Amino acid sequence: MTIRILNSSDREAFFQLSKEIVATLTNKDWLIPMTEEEADATFRDDSEDIVLGAFIDNRLVATLGLFHDIRDYAEELPDNFLALNGAEIGEAMVRPDFRRNGLMNQLVEALQAHIQNSSLDYLLATAHPDNVSNHLIQKADFTLHKVFERRGYTRNMYIKKL
Repeated sequence: MTIRILNSSDREAFFQLSKEIVATLTNKDWLIPMTEEEADATFRDDSEDIVLGAFIDNRLVATLGLFHDIRDYAEELPDNFLALNGAEIGEAMVRPDFRRNGLMNQLVEALQAHIQNSSLDYLLATAHPDNVSNHLIQKADFTLHKVFERRGYTRNMYIKKL
């Protein structure tokens, strides 16, 4: 397996993975797919965002991203966080046939290196209230801040001070 930062040439593989994940979800509300506009911003050469991809036999099988534009969350954040430098962890996806093999743990570990070398004050993560990822987010020392609606999807918002 190889883990690396995705670039613009990986965009189609990223969207294909997202499409396959959504098709297999029991609850389609568990994943809010990235929009074309978000992908344009994320996969620009000068973007601060990082999407890590896990590849097995040159096939993208899992992703995890760090997104610096969190303006969408400004109204949901505690007031004392508004002046701080934060980023969202998201786009956590693993192909069903590769789950339960520790891929997400390896992506989290790889992303930690990028986070440690950043000037971030906090991270936020969101998850549908019924998604198993809530347990993983809490295990990573994130604190539940609130339940809110984003793009018509119910989400738990978690925050972790760095």
